[in-house]
This record gives sequence, structure tokens and C-alpha cells, in this order.
Amino acid sequence: MCKNTVYILVAIILVLSVIAEFCGIHMHAASWWPLPFGYNIFFGFVGCAALIIFSKLILAPLLQRDEDYYDRNESAGEDDE
Repeated sequence: MCKNTVYILVAIILVLSVIAEFCGIHMHAASWWPLPFGYNIFFGFVGCAALIIFSKLILAPLLQRDEDYYDRNESAGEDDE
């Protein structure tokens, strides 16, 4: 998935959540409904897994360098010795 596509999806989700907030749509408003046993554990696990996967998809390409990233810089300065 291209980085620009991810950024566009995040922006769309952000805009939709802001619109839902101003329209008065709150997910916690239905908290009177009894949740099934283990819902919070399942929700937390899925949320953590999604956070890890999205951070690998978004941050890994931004932070990782090529294997020869430092070797290229050293080869340019070898004639100084």
C-alpha cells in the first residue's frame, strides 16, 4: 500500500470522526447495552495488533535506511586519510 493512500485513509477517518462528534453520534452512548464476556480483552488485543501493524506499515518505511546507507557516506570520505 502506498504511503499517500494510507495518509488519505487516515485523513478520511479523521474527518468522519470529527463529523460524527459534531452530529452527536457517540459510540459510548450505548453503554447501557450489556457487552459479552471478554469483549474488553478482545477489543484491547485487536486494537494493539492493529496499532502494531499500522505502525510497521507507516513508520518502517519512514525510519528504515538501506543496508549500505552508511557505507555510501564512508566511501566518499576515504581519500581524507
